[in-house]
Amino acid sequence: MKTVELIINLPTTKLNTTFTYMVPAQYEAEVLFGKRVLVNFGGRREEGFVVAEQQVAGGADLKPILKVLDTETVFDIALLDLARWMAETYLCPIATALSLMVPKILRIKKGTVYMAAIDELENEQLLQQGVVLNTQLLARLWEAGEISHRQALQYVSQAELLDLVESGYIMAVGTYQLGRRPRQPHTYLLGDFDFQTDLVHLQRRAPRQAAIMELLRSSDQLDEDLSRLGISPASLQALLSKGYLKIQAEPPRPQAGEMILSEDQQLVAARLREALHSGSSIEFLLFGVTGSGKTEVYVQAARTALQQGKGVLVLVPEIALTRQLVEVFAARLGDLAVLHSGLSAGERYEEWLRIKNGQARVVLGARSAVFAPLPRLGLIIMDEEQEGSYKQEELPRYHTREVARYRAQQESAVLVLGSATPSIETFHAAYTGTVQLLPLLGRIGGGQMPEVYIEDLKTAFQNDSRGLITPRLRDKIDENLNRGEQVILFINRRGYSPMTVCWECGNIASCPSCSVGMTYHIDVEANVCHYCNLHLPVESQCRACGSTHLQLMGAGTQRVEEHIRSLFPLAVVARLDIDSSRRKGMQKSILDGMKSGQIDILVGTQMVAKGLDFPAVSLVGIIDADAMLNLPDFRAGERCFQLLVQAAGRAGRSKARGEVIIQTFNPDHPIIKMAADQDYLSFYQYEVDLRRRLDYPPFTRLLRLVFSGEEEHAVQAASQTTAQFIEELIDASETEIILLGPASCPLNKIRNRFRYQLMVKCAAPGLLRSVAAYILARPSPKNVRIDLDFDPISSM
Repeated sequence: MKTVELIINLPTTKLNTTFTYMVPAQYEAEVLFGKRVLVNFGGRREEGFVVAEQQVAGGADLKPILKVLDTETVFDIALLDLARWMAETYLCPIATALSLMVPKILRIKKGTVYMAAIDELENEQLLQQGVVLNTQLLARLWEAGEISHRQALQYVSQAELLDLVESGYIMAVGTYQLGRRPRQPHTYLLGDFDFQTDLVHLQRRAPRQAAIMELLRSSDQLDEDLSRLGISPASLQALLSKGYLKIQAEPPRPQAGEMILSEDQQLVAARLREALHSGSSIEFLLFGVTGSGKTEVYVQAARTALQQGKGVLVLVPEIALTRQLVEVFAARLGDLAVLHSGLSAGERYEEWLRIKNGQARVVLGARSAVFAPLPRLGLIIMDEEQEGSYKQEELPRYHTREVARYRAQQESAVLVLGSATPSIETFHAAYTGTVQLLPLLGRIGGGQMPEVYIEDLKTAFQNDSRGLITPRLRDKIDENLNRGEQVILFINRRGYSPMTVCWECGNIASCPSCSVGMTYHIDVEANVCHYCNLHLPVESQCRACGSTHLQLMGAGTQRVEEHIRSLFPLAVVARLDIDSSRRKGMQKSILDGMKSGQIDILVGTQMVAKGLDFPAVSLVGIIDADAMLNLPDFRAGERCFQLLVQAAGRAGRSKARGEVIIQTFNPDHPIIKMAADQDYLSFYQYEVDLRRRLDYPPFTRLLRLVFSGEEEHAVQAASQTTAQFIEELIDASETEIILLGPASCPLNKIRNRFRYQLMVKCAAPGLLRSVAAYILARPSPKNVRIDLDFDPISSM
């Protein structure tokens, strides 16, 4: 008898074990591993992931699986192993981890069928209780096992059918059907067509088809994307059926020529080639200043892996960087698959299927691409590895770097972490020899690092009226525009103004659901909460005192954009932030405008500070460096330094030396000065000494517990009770454990839920997990949720 082992698809760690079910005869010949099935579990119908199948003697007392829900496998043995590791590392349900690996479109059921939820004996018992059901429908279900919606309506009405489903007497079950297969790229060529005779005939009978053939008179071929020309698929199909057109598969994309590597690049590329040929799992930090040619090193390493018949996974933190690297990798390595949230569910599925079937051996994408089902994985590249967007903030709260590291070890692959400003933890690992360091310390092509000026906002406006940009920055922008060069202005704050202040009582307009101020957005003419997305109309009177003396304080990207347009009316100004790029295609349009030189000045948030390469940008202005520095978080200094250096690195990436102006009220702050000097090594020593004294990563590991609920006193009480429980565990432990808190989170309330936190420090990650497991095993406080986060990147 064939049986299967299942992980029940329910979000609880109590079910991180397998359950055995019998395989009915109709499914015995089918490979079930990696598919989802429907089973009876705990008196309910639940889904399960098949994680093993075997032949056994006996087993007649086992429950049978009711239905196979997938037509093809959705995970393989390597991804199952990864899901189990994530469940153990992050204390999350295995089912939740496995669900991350299934494309979104395959989480939507199609083709509903109906099955009996009771057997004949249960029906007899219901009859004795006076419950009379449609015996003809039930008899048909018992006989056939399942029937379609149309067949069910032959026995009952739609209303009766819904009532039977809601009452639990029958089940409505869907299957996860795979969507359309990805089309192979192709072009349309001229078939058996005579322009002298056939065209005249078409012009009379089918003028739209004739117009298509006219296009082919002046061109040898037409590509498959003809919708932009107003050509209908029906007209194309008609021409194909007549033989007037024929389809030819698109030939492989021509690859760009070889780049000349600098001496440093050659040394680094040689080290990576050696590692790839070793067949061992080796981790590198590619530490290169901005503009040092890290991307070309990635391409060279990827080419080596492909020559060995291995797959390449390239991870980036932002969709904007995905688009830029796609151009480079597609031109140099041919076809690749792209995975990121900017694609539709159907587009993501098509790319996922190409990867799974081995049709794309290079995968490029954002955080979730780390789960791509890439066969024979040989190289993982993680660009801008320091970025916080690599951390998943929802359950399971994994860090992409840790998942990539495990996949590399699992597949004996090479892992390359690239950055000009690596995280303190990563650089410390390289500094101490745990990770191999690959330095690129100079810009390629004779480029120079930009000249950086620190503008003291306390004195910069002494002979001028105060504005958003200093006279020096205004003059520098004017000079650059006169030379036909581009400018980037960076401010890490969305919207128009972050505060509306009453001059009479000092009240700040705040979100009623969150403990944050409302940000005014001029494009929607509303006050917006950036945490719960509440939109409120702009008020003319103070809520607290009724005064009409309200003023917008501070600036965001929208206000800077407005100010720059007024100062430079002839310049083409664009804005790049979440709001401006929300509509599909807008981000690409803005980046293309910068690349082509159509945009003169680009104002943006951190989206403009990461990895983008615009050779014509010779000036970068950082509008407000202090906003990033003054946050109550131990990583605030690190993030500030990284953003300042990354933003400055956009300037002067061609041969002409660029300039950077940093506006700040703290010109003597060591982090501001080290960022201006582009001196990462000094910053690392400064920051790591501070963390060593305070016992923060990389010298310890962290577990953050966040308590939240609608009643603040209950949340506070739950955090105090848990703190006492942890103190008892600490007393019983021989290993040093430090507990911080409980304390109110800096963001005390989000979406009407009050928030308190505890921070547990311990150098042994296994002991931290044990503490967390003990907490999860305790009865949950009533109406209070506890969220656990290992190695958090924020304590806000």
